[in-house]
Amino acid sequence: TDANGCAGTQAYTITPVCPTITITPATATPGLVGTAYSQTLTAAGGTAPYGTWTVTVGTLPAGLTLNAATGIISGTPTAAASPATSITVRVNDTYGCQGTQVISLQICPVITVNPASLAASTVGTAYSQTVSATGGSGVYTFAVSAGALPTWATLNATTGVISGTPNSTTAASFTIRATDANLCTGTRAYTITPVCPTITITPATATPGLVGTAYTQTLTAAGGTAPYGTWTITAGTLPTGLTLNAATGIISGTPTAAASPATSITVRVNDTNGCQGTQVI
Repeated sequence: TDANGCAGTQAYTITPVCPTITITPATATPGLVGTAYSQTLTAAGGTAPYGTWTVTVGTLPAGLTLNAATGIISGTPTAAASPATSITVRVNDTYGCQGTQVISLQICPVITVNPASLAASTVGTAYSQTVSATGGSGVYTFAVSAGALPTWATLNATTGVISGTPNSTTAASFTIRATDANLCTGTRAYTITPVCPTITITPATATPGLVGTAYTQTLTAAGGTAPYGTWTITAGTLPTGLTLNAATGIISGTPTAAASPATSITVRVNDTNGCQGTQVI
């Protein structure tokens, strides 16, 4: 109405529209068959509180449910969903406005890494052990997920072969992770503790000598990794006038006193990896 009382009219319509309501995450945390699972869905963009969470398209993996009030997907999955399954989830805000989201949810099968323990290893002997996996899908890849392989060993990521030649008795503990074609994983912890090989020293009975006559007897070692060295006498004493060469293992000299009946000595030798052998001579 204007100042002179003249009037005009116009009809209007107000149609409020709902705000955009987003649901996160679009990709749920992966689960594992037989293991308790929980994933909280959250809404933003409308007016809290939110409620009436529902699955409108698709089906949750067996064993899981969606809480209509809290938006929590939980339960213990009883079957794998790998590759991931897709579900569409809807939520209402306090005014009844709705948001929807396609959510990818993967439930991995139990993947078992084999064998239960690794074969024994021997210092100085080439080692090879194949790690494999079962329970997943497609081709597996392998990696060390915790700890470290021995310094002498390598892991083939494609074949799962652990190989190398042990050069000490130092133990190593590590965890191998197998990943299948759908990126599901399984792990197993292992320990490798190399042992020394048997090192023998010969002869056990040395050639007899004679007082006042130059004497020589070469001791030899076998069974470890050459070169051998650090020959030592750990028990007993050589007859007077004789010595043991620490580098060559040769007993030599000119005996000045008899040792008859025979005397006994214990000799020890190291191989190149520090493994030892002993012999009573």
